[in-house]
Amino acid sequence: MRRTLPSLFRWLTLFGWRDIATAPVDCAVEIAVIDVEQHRLGFPCLKHGGGWFDAATMQPIAMAPTHWRYWQPDVPPMSCC
Repeated sequence: MRRTLPSLFRWLTLFGWRDIATAPVDCAVEIAVIDVEQHRLGFPCLKHGGGWFDAATMQPIAMAPTHWRYWQPDVPPMSCC
């Protein structure tokens, strides 16, 4: 188990995942529950007060996340100019 935790931590930080305790407030982030497998939400979320909300609809999310990373949309923003 001692070897597993450091390697899991290195794998998580490699992809930008951070501990949920360090999540910023009122900033669009992606959240996940990561144990042996990764269960992530595919949309931006906001931490506000003591809960998590869908950033687009502001509906509460019934999930106890363990990790977060900055939201990176699948399609980068584009400019017409």
